[in-house]
This record gives sequence, structure tokens and C-alpha cells, in this order.
Amino acid sequence: MASFEQWARLRHFQLAVAIAENGSILRAAGALGLSQPTASKLLQDLEDSLHAPLFFRGNRGVEPTELGREFVRHARVILAQLGQTSMALQALSTGASGTVALGTLLAASSHLLPTTLLRLRRTRPNISLRIVEGTNDHLMPRLLSGELDLVLGRLSQIRHRNDVDQEPLLRDAFAVVSRRGHPLAGRAGVPLHELLGFDWILPPPETTLRRQFEALFHDAGLNSPPAAIESISFLTNHRLLLDSDMLGVWPRPVIDHGPDRDGLTTILPAAAFPVGTIGISRRKGTLLSPAAEAVAAELRATAAELYPDEAGDQPKSSSSV
Repeated sequence: MASFEQWARLRHFQLAVAIAENGSILRAAGALGLSQPTASKLLQDLEDSLHAPLFFRGNRGVEPTELGREFVRHARVILAQLGQTSMALQALSTGASGTVALGTLLAASSHLLPTTLLRLRRTRPNISLRIVEGTNDHLMPRLLSGELDLVLGRLSQIRHRNDVDQEPLLRDAFAVVSRRGHPLAGRAGVPLHELLGFDWILPPPETTLRRQFEALFHDAGLNSPPAAIESISFLTNHRLLLDSDMLGVWPRPVIDHGPDRDGLTTILPAAAFPVGTIGISRRKGTLLSPAAEAVAAELRATAAELYPDEAGDQPKSSSSV
């Protein structure tokens, strides 16, 4: 039999991914427009060529083996790269059209991203964008698998060092936020230990923002305040802050440009908050489609225009972290 790379066809990769996502050969066949016998034969040929099963068959459906999980992971990357190749060819023939999947974190979603999207609609109306919100912990695996082309937000300082290229766009401070009638409102230089006496709404522990916030207290020899509520929902957090004496920690752009900010204020602790960086993350060693490159270029231009002071000191070329 010919080697696997000579023998395998696109349908084999599509089928493996569809079975993993549907948990059933029958449902996977339906999703691909195949009959079940045809799908079963394709899977059997694939497993025979690899000399090992890719899926366990059971009464409750099929589940991938260890080899199957690894095969599906590579299959997703291959299919994503093929999709990008198709979009690149289409963009070359029609003039920068295509679809770009962009992940975004809260820090970038209040002003930088909406302004960029409006500019893109004027300058490149043939580009379609799909926006996915979340934390780095959820967005980075989707970036690495090829489901997302770019991630825009606070750059991670720890994870995915070897797999992601990060391009800084602007500096990003964060601040303590509360309702205007809060007992600490209007005070400057509030000692950190006084902040421990209130309930906090915090982002999840795996986020860069949460780690930097906790480091502020640890560096001062204090335990960081526990999260009474863990949430990245802007609307939920905003309502909780307005209706209580809870405190939150928000990226500065969200405070300055978010909706309904008139009812909120910032509290200035005695200790200086660390400064992070908002930027673009992309898979290391892969080419972006022309449409994704156009989106990245528009993000750079918009950041430089909206935040000339913050953007001016940032490196102009991407760097691995």
C-alpha cells in the first residue's frame, strides 16, 4: 500500500473531525452528506492504513483513542490551513475578500476593536469578520488549532511562548472601579489593606489581568482579595457595581470608553498598578490570509491614531513570547 501521505484524501480528515465532533459515525456521515456505509468504509480504510483504531465503538457512540485525538488535532490544523489557502486565492482574485475569525479580550473590545471594524467596513467592505469573545485560556487553543486567525487583547506573559507570535500595539493599565457613591470614591492613595474590606468582582485566575492584580498585593506582603464573583461579563459586572459597594478591576480603555460609564468612578490605591500591553497574537510560523493581514494592518493604524502616546513606544515588529 502507498504511504499515508500519498494515500490519504481530504475526506478522511473531514470525516475524522466530524466523528469527533458528533460522537457518531451516522451523524458525521449526515454532516458531510455521505451515507453511513460510505463513512464506515472511509474510516475503516483510514484505520487500516494507520494499523491502529482511531475511535472506540460503544453503545453510547464513538470516542477517539489517544491516536485518534492526535489525528483529529492535526486534521483540524490541516483543514484550517486549506481553508486559509482557499480564502487567499479568492482574495487575490476578488480584491481582499474573505472571512477573518478574530478573538478578542475585554481590554480591546470597548474602543479599539469597534473603531477598527467601522474603518474596515469603509475601506474593505468585502471582508467578513467573525468576532469571538473570551479569555486567553479559551481563545489561545482556538488560535493554535486554526479556528481563529488573530487574537486581540492583553498579551499573555506566560503561556504559549513557543507557539504564538505577539505584536504589541499599546500600553494597557488597569484600575479599581466602583460606583460613584462608594465609601472609597474620591479618595486618592487608598492603602491596599483598606481594599481588602470589600467584596470583589474579578476575572478568572488564568487571565493575565487577574495575575497582575494579585501580584500587586503579594508584592506588598498582603494576601490578594478573594473573588466574591468571577466574571468577564461587562453588562453583569457593570450592574453589580452600580447596585452595591463591590469593587472591580477593569482595563483602563473599558473605563474610559465603555457604555454608561457616568455612574462609575475609579479608586486610586497607594501602590502603582502594573502596566500591561494590548496587542495582536497569531500562530507562530504560519502565513495569514490577505484578509487577515489587512485586519492586522488596520488594527495597527487605528491603535496608532487613537492612542498616539501609548502606541508610540511599542515595537513595530512582532516578537515571540
